[in-house]
Amino acid sequence: MPYDGNLTLADGKGKWWEGLDPRYLYGINLREYETVAEAANSRWSPPKAGIFSGHLAYAEWYAKWWALRMMDAVDKYNPDFIYTDGTDQQPFSGSGTGTGYKCDAMQRVIADFYNKTLARRGKVDVFSIVKFRKQTNGTVNTCESGIPENIKTDQAWIAETPVGDWFYGPNFVYSSDAMIRYLLEIVGRDGSVGVSIPLRPDGSLDEGCVKMLKEVGQWMRVNGQGIYGSSAWRVLGEGKDGKLNVLPGGFIGGSQANHTFYSTDFRFTVGKDKALYAWCMTVPKPGETLKIVSLGTNSTVEKKKVTSVELLGVKGNKLEWKQEADGLRIVYPESAFLKTAVGFRIVCE
Repeated sequence: MPYDGNLTLADGKGKWWEGLDPRYLYGINLREYETVAEAANSRWSPPKAGIFSGHLAYAEWYAKWWALRMMDAVDKYNPDFIYTDGTDQQPFSGSGTGTGYKCDAMQRVIADFYNKTLARRGKVDVFSIVKFRKQTNGTVNTCESGIPENIKTDQAWIAETPVGDWFYGPNFVYSSDAMIRYLLEIVGRDGSVGVSIPLRPDGSLDEGCVKMLKEVGQWMRVNGQGIYGSSAWRVLGEGKDGKLNVLPGGFIGGSQANHTFYSTDFRFTVGKDKALYAWCMTVPKPGETLKIVSLGTNSTVEKKKVTSVELLGVKGNKLEWKQEADGLRIVYPESAFLKTAVGFRIVCE
């Protein structure tokens, strides 16, 4: 059936949108390519003809228009990062589009972004992401909806996943516990976290989503000193019998919310203050003795002497702790009313 994508600039004569080119809203007519049906099944561009093979003039116009709009956004809003999604190492490379249009629009846009930032700020304290998953994709890489197996320091990276899905839907599971533990899994691996929050069609949030975000904010106010600006430690974490108990990957929902962690499950970060932060992935029972094996005097991970241990969120409460051969033992206090996961600030000499 005909749809708005068939309209041209001439069709607007006498209409409310006269003078506006529908090309700004829609792309080329894919029905012209015989292979488009099979391409739809594979989710990629037409494999034979190429999505731009008969529209190189349009492709050149589109690339230039895209670049000018990106540069205009940088001029007006001075962004901290530019993120482009896609199915290739960069838009406009021609790869994935058969005989598609090749140009340097992306390189020009990012160079413009960095040059203007340097002129404005005196330094380039911004970054760019060009998906997907190749080390050369921009200055920062991504890990979408997954959790790397171990610490990842080959390139700065952001783990990204949505709550429920990348778009709004009913009956999503809104769990601050799941989001906080996802955060700990990622920062312990030396990553940063980007979480997509589902907006209703009118731009509002579900009540459960609002509650979740407030609870995450409350947790971060208590524990943020070991999260913001942190880096990975020597090891990612530890678990019972030396086995790491890891949160399931994927979109944040029921499987993450219902995953069980134990008081033997820890993740580690090094804060901006150079202190070690040990994160118990659950809340221990009052009076329970915890053991961090990686901090034992006979540990192969860390040989330094522990000089102080502090429980984040509990002030004026001296912890009972002792560093022994097989681990650092900490007695969880009776009066700590903390939620989800607890952090210990540990100083060594």
